[in-house]
Amino acid sequence: MTYDVAIIGAGVTGTALLHVLTKYTDVGSVAVLERYREVAQVNSKSTANSQTLHFGDIETNYSAEKARKVSVASRRVVKYLEKANRKGIHQIHSKMVLGVGQAEVDLLRKRHLDLKPIFPELEMLDRDLLAKAEPLVVEGRRADVPLCALKTAEGLAVDFGRLSTSFVMDAKETGKRFDSFFGVDVRSIQRKGKHFVVDAGSTVVEARCVVAAAGGMSLVFAHDLGLGLEYALLPVAGDFFNAPRVLNGKVYTVQDNRLPFAAVHGDPDTNDPNVTRFGPTARVLPLLERGRWSSFIGFLWSTRFDPMLAFRLCGLLADDAIRGFAAKNALYTVPWIGTRLFAEEARKIVPTLKPEDLTPTEWPGGIRPQLVDRKTGKLYMGEAKIVGEGILFDVTPSPGASVCLKNAEDDAKLVAGWLDLKFDEAAFARDFA
Repeated sequence: MTYDVAIIGAGVTGTALLHVLTKYTDVGSVAVLERYREVAQVNSKSTANSQTLHFGDIETNYSAEKARKVSVASRRVVKYLEKANRKGIHQIHSKMVLGVGQAEVDLLRKRHLDLKPIFPELEMLDRDLLAKAEPLVVEGRRADVPLCALKTAEGLAVDFGRLSTSFVMDAKETGKRFDSFFGVDVRSIQRKGKHFVVDAGSTVVEARCVVAAAGGMSLVFAHDLGLGLEYALLPVAGDFFNAPRVLNGKVYTVQDNRLPFAAVHGDPDTNDPNVTRFGPTARVLPLLERGRWSSFIGFLWSTRFDPMLAFRLCGLLADDAIRGFAAKNALYTVPWIGTRLFAEEARKIVPTLKPEDLTPTEWPGGIRPQLVDRKTGKLYMGEAKIVGEGILFDVTPSPGASVCLKNAEDDAKLVAGWLDLKFDEAAFARDFA
């Protein structure tokens, strides 16, 4: 079986590329290989992430320039959802970032001025307006604590698993040759002349070019071909707690800029209108995928068994913020104690929340493939696209799902260049302008 393109991974990144290739290029054939028997069963699954379409308006760790870029990219998903008109993929909720205490209030006031040209709909809420929008955020809070929020009325909660399914449906409707291989575990990618051979045991696919969109495993595949050796992975697992519905929309908190991980926030659950999910927690696990213990080998391979790298990573704990963050999140996993400690954290959002209101979710969250610079041991803030000759590897930590269509556009243009395909710029601009 020989294809123009083989995509490894059927999460939202891989399926978005499938959609763009089949609709906006004259690609002849595409194969998608996926370990699970359905699309989006790892980080793109609705239970494994915060179901947030990020724009940068309420993410305080984004500079104004990054917020502008993320907003442009994320709005492509909005345009897609409007045109696809498929039910159940998204819900519209208000969203806000909450400032508690004078320092955070001052920060959000300044941020409002900086972001207003990018997000003209962004509102500054004082205590009274906040009480109307989210009553339980104000109820039970001391009156002398300064309080404000930046709010957008129409934020999106997205089920990225259903979005992935929609992308696959679109590919089938184009009539292009598209074959999907589910339940196959890719073992290796090898170059064979001008082509690549993707070995998945009983299934072997040959392709003119390959795109690996498989989370942390993308880096492992890249290392096998001698690419991306400057990176290692620090897998960070996130979990959530369920509470009765106590919020009308999404409520984020101000993030510590020294940390690449989101501060605790509360979100409506797209699967259950009676639930507010709080999280995520963040702790390092030596796995590339939750519940798949064989992925421990992949983690070790990404480090290339380098003792100096381990030493440099230990150096991260010299930072008070990282050390305290790591210790606190480790304690969240301790039965009984963890729920009480997390309730204290979540009370920054809902002061009246009690430990008995919180239940750890039955399903595990996803794993963020956090990249590390091997030479310095520093955390790499952002995505990585590792490009070889006719092959590329996407490692997409947050906000990878939000920018999936921008990422797919970039990948599709690279692929089109390699294969001398036409990319229909006019049609793409018309659909996503």
